[in-house]
Amino acid sequence: MANHRLITLGWIFTEKFGLIFLSMITFVVYARLLSPAELGVGTVIIAIVELIGLVYSSVLEDPLVRLERLEDKHITTAFWAAVLVSLVSIVVISGAVMLYTPDPVLQWMTAVASVKILFTMMARVYVAQMRRNGNFKMLASRTLLGKVFGGVAGIAVALWGLGAWAVIAQAVIMELVSIIVLMLGDRRRIAFHIDGPVLRELLKSGAPVAINALSSQTLQRGVNVVLGMTAGVNAVGMFNMAMRIIELPRTAIYNGLLSYALPAFARRSAEPSRLLGIIGDSTAVSGFLLTPLFIGIALTANDLIPLIFGAKWTDAIPLLQVLACTAAIGNTAMYATTALVAVNRSHLTIKAEVATTVLALALVYTLGNLYGGMAAALALLARMLIITPLQIRGLIAAIGYGWQRFFDSNYRSVIASVVMAATVLSVSPQLGLHGYLHLFCNIVVGALSYAVAYSVMHPRWPQEFKSVFTAR
Repeated sequence: MANHRLITLGWIFTEKFGLIFLSMITFVVYARLLSPAELGVGTVIIAIVELIGLVYSSVLEDPLVRLERLEDKHITTAFWAAVLVSLVSIVVISGAVMLYTPDPVLQWMTAVASVKILFTMMARVYVAQMRRNGNFKMLASRTLLGKVFGGVAGIAVALWGLGAWAVIAQAVIMELVSIIVLMLGDRRRIAFHIDGPVLRELLKSGAPVAINALSSQTLQRGVNVVLGMTAGVNAVGMFNMAMRIIELPRTAIYNGLLSYALPAFARRSAEPSRLLGIIGDSTAVSGFLLTPLFIGIALTANDLIPLIFGAKWTDAIPLLQVLACTAAIGNTAMYATTALVAVNRSHLTIKAEVATTVLALALVYTLGNLYGGMAAALALLARMLIITPLQIRGLIAAIGYGWQRFFDSNYRSVIASVVMAATVLSVSPQLGLHGYLHLFCNIVVGALSYAVAYSVMHPRWPQEFKSVFTAR
């Protein structure tokens, strides 16, 4: 059992870290070949399309994963409902953009990008079943292949000088290849049938999940859209540069952990003590890895951006530092939403999610014209500071996850990260180095100081963390 768990996690992280590597390659190329404005245009279009697709996906995928028995009627209903709503969305989006702008290039970009919704939605039933069965090898293969083909296409388009089309091409081709791989791996014939009661059951179960996802992703994607309206596409480009540096590791690692966590939490939903234990242990392990990672990004931002992406992106440095600190705070409650889905109590945080998202977007709209991308970064930080304690309150109400357990799971990684930051800030000016050597030395100093500080507080952490994947 333990070996199977480790193999499953191995495939999850093969996929996610492979995505980081491939995404970094394409991102560096885009940073070199595209202007901030071109990157901003592509980002806004894809943000709109992905937001719509993500809402639909949340309604269907997580409820399918949670079902005690996944039958053919669930699969056929979810698949064909997804296809039909995707086709309608493509038509609506294409028509809306024709009314919004007379620019034929923007019209074509948006219409082509909207096809991504169809491919994303077709994949939901395959992904849900593979998550249930633990077939993360196939999930990893389809994502990595999609990323390779999409990345190659995007880089080729960028080299041809087509600007924002590179971002569109990468996103659409990645999803197309992904669904082709899934269909080749599972050659079932999905009969055309939509069962009304089953669809209503899925919608009822998935609506709270979708609202939470809409809130979260409206924040991530909607910030780009609102920022573009108030500060222009150049500000969107700068903000997206900083955000992508955070989101590449964050999304890859979070998605990997949460893909595994939902079925694991759901299996323990009837045993509160075991569920509380695995949430606390998972938070401790994740915080041990992720909190210093994001604090480290903030500490090295002054070297990281000019060296890797070029001097034209230096305005993104303070944005990156704020966003990195925001991500570090988010680590402390990263499993809250997933745990609530697992026990079917996600409605407990809906109001908080929606209210804080509206507040953040209002801040961007109000301050974007004055502060540009920094308005968006500070809005996300303010939202994280408000939503994190509210998520913990939801866990307390749902399963009795107390503040003491929250503190016990997080205090070591937070204190060790503070020690790391203080050490790097004091040692770095004394190094007398520049360029990549300065960056490398800062990373080494930070890693060593963090490891020492954490080990002093918790000498047996290797054995305890190993037990998370073998004993429970």
